Amino acid sequence: MTTPNDGNTNPNGTGGSSPYGGFEPYPDNPAGSHPENAGNAGASAWPGSEQSSYGQNGYDQNAYGQNSYDQQSFDQFDVNAAAGAAGATALRYHGQQLVDGTYGDGTTPHPINDPANNGFTHTKGTGKLRVMEALSWAFKTTSGNWQTWLLFGLLAAVFMAASAFEPTGLLSLLSIFIYPLVWSAGLQQTLSRKFSLGQVKAPTYGKTLGISVVMGLIMFAVMFVVALIAGIGIFSSLDPSTLPDDLAVIEEDPMAIGPLVSRLAGLIGVILLVALLVAPFFAMQTFYAADNAGSFGEAMKAGFAAGKRNYLPLLGMSLLNGLLIGFGSLLAFVGLIVTAPVVILAMAHAYRQISGGPVPAESAPQTY
Repeated sequence: MTTPNDGNTNPNGTGGSSPYGGFEPYPDNPAGSHPENAGNAGASAWPGSEQSSYGQNGYDQNAYGQNSYDQQSFDQFDVNAAAGAAGATALRYHGQQLVDGTYGDGTTPHPINDPANNGFTHTKGTGKLRVMEALSWAFKTTSGNWQTWLLFGLLAAVFMAASAFEPTGLLSLLSIFIYPLVWSAGLQQTLSRKFSLGQVKAPTYGKTLGISVVMGLIMFAVMFVVALIAGIGIFSSLDPSTLPDDLAVIEEDPMAIGPLVSRLAGLIGVILLVALLVAPFFAMQTFYAADNAGSFGEAMKAGFAAGKRNYLPLLGMSLLNGLLIGFGSLLAFVGLIVTAPVVILAMAHAYRQISGGPVPAESAPQTY
């Protein structure tokens, strides 16, 4: 599998078991599943990077380059020299594969780590989600780069307000074409503190859009089946003869249709509850695609595996994100100017943790 970006490709790893923090590659991406990549070992995965003293700085014990994500890995090089030229940030890596199926220990630097240029310290994600870390970083980054993200929030507020008063639902449907850009922007912000609206790019727009459509259709199918089954159960006990057939009666006594309203409320409640419970399994696929972390099918499988592995944390994050969006929708959607960027950035940070990618933090852990 290759991940084109300015003509560069990611090389193969050497396979085998991983002593990297004791974690193993994704079980749904077995080593050797892409033999077409064989023979590329030794090429550099990073534009402009050179093999250097990565193994001489004590990082060799983690065997970063000895494991594989579909037989792809990073070269061993000094992570603190990864950016090369002064002023070159990790934004240039956006669109390349930054995960290899292994996980860090929470302190080991990721190969793109270069605090002097990126403005963040990047450690390799542990594969496990820490919700409050993601939300805390999201709030701080929204505030620290408000010129970019408040503009995103304003656009979100205007769009959602317009959608709420647009009866056909066309605007809501069209929003799916915007999501690949939004998720890419969130991922880009995790790579560099300096990030502006003009730098937004989605190298894997088509793949991300395709996965968004497929996931939306799957979710719709699940909700349709749930609504059908729950609706039969809830409304089967309702006797239509007890309902008034004259609108005048309803106008005089709205409670005359109380049994119908209560059952509708119950059905909506069931649908919302099921949607919340299955949300963790649908949360990460688009990020794997936007990050170019595998093919279409691999991004799908990795997303489901991530949801299973982090079900409860992702469930909690889904609930908190829902509360943030709900709170932001108050006061004529004005609150979304702040809460929408926080949700975007929190999900991007969560993905970095879960995927074993570069997790941004404010200060460097002193591990060497």
